[in-house]
Amino acid sequence: MTKGAARDLSARDFGEFVRIHDHRFRGVAWAVVRNSDQTDDVMQAAYEKAFRALPDFDGRSALTTWIHAIVYRTALDHLRFEGRRRHSDLSEVGEAGNRRADVAQAVLARIELEAALDQLAPQERAALMLISHLGFSYDEAAQILGEPRGTVAARVGRARARLERWSQ
Repeated sequence: MTKGAARDLSARDFGEFVRIHDHRFRGVAWAVVRNSDQTDDVMQAAYEKAFRALPDFDGRSALTTWIHAIVYRTALDHLRFEGRRRHSDLSEVGEAGNRRADVAQAVLARIELEAALDQLAPQERAALMLISHLGFSYDEAAQILGEPRGTVAARVGRARARLERWSQ
């Protein structure tokens, strides 16, 4: 989207743009705060910030990259100001109950993954999410995170190494 087109988005058009890309933006927030309720709070604040800042969008990056950066910074601010609460949100896993063994194994694997991800710093989780899950290039992730490409690569490398050690 061009700089002029982005600056001229109506509230309805911005809402539609956000609806289309929400799952990707939300992934970054989740990677940082690790809680669905907090993710919702971050997303609301980030979208409000982005909409208010649209007139300042300079077009040096894609609008999605620019909003990803706002989401990331808002999530970090949320951690700073709300305090870090380390809970796993396993609500989507549900009750294993008397289900088959493969379901129980999937639940245990999910719990182990959540525990491993919780051991990473928020910046490492965000970098890993952008590169490994959302498919951004290292250059794009660096732009979103406001860090040099080498820093992002180092964070992803550390995160992968820690997750590998955790799984052994």
